[in-house]
Amino acid sequence: MANLKVVIIVTIIVAVSFAILSFEGYSLNEIIAEELSEDKGYLFAEDTVITGMFDFNKGTEISRFEIFTQNSGFKNRDPFSFTLEKIVGKTPLLHEAADQAFLYRTSPSEKKTDNEFDVKIIISQGKDQERSFSYYNCYIKDYFVVTKTDNEEGWTQGKGFAVVDHFEIQCGSYQPNNPVYEEMTTVKEKADAKSSVDYQSEQKKFER
Repeated sequence: MANLKVVIIVTIIVAVSFAILSFEGYSLNEIIAEELSEDKGYLFAEDTVITGMFDFNKGTEISRFEIFTQNSGFKNRDPFSFTLEKIVGKTPLLHEAADQAFLYRTSPSEKKTDNEFDVKIIISQGKDQERSFSYYNCYIKDYFVVTKTDNEEGWTQGKGFAVVDHFEIQCGSYQPNNPVYEEMTTVKEKADAKSSVDYQSEQKKFER
């Protein structure tokens, strides 16, 4: 009976992981829209949403974050590191990665190789992606839970306490993405291609 329960649990995890991966393939805007539909009471300028997409060995996880900070990586030879913060909960695979990093803290090589994962941070406004950052071969360098008391109004609609996950993540490589510019250049290329076709058509008319 115990083995049956394990098989069922593993099957559910695999099914959910494949479902999330399929969403990532062709309907990222729908994922962002779903995040927007969840009114968590946090106010961001221009309705900005921070979404983290994690690809672990054990599956894929998508979550919304309240704070994203790039700590280093822009300068030459800087490590690629960033910080994420969110209200505790709903990220079991990320928590598992943090727990494993803690267990292997005395063995840096095992901590890095056995628990590496990839992350894509997407910053969107409405359904539009404004900026995104892809990180590869990452591990959790530091993790702790903190109760926010001095700036709690940023986490709640009034006075209150916020129990927050704090993740510091370091990665082996990094790729900044500029979706607005990419869309702009794609539109221009299509327009240029169309103009070329129109020009050829006109030339053929004159030849007749």
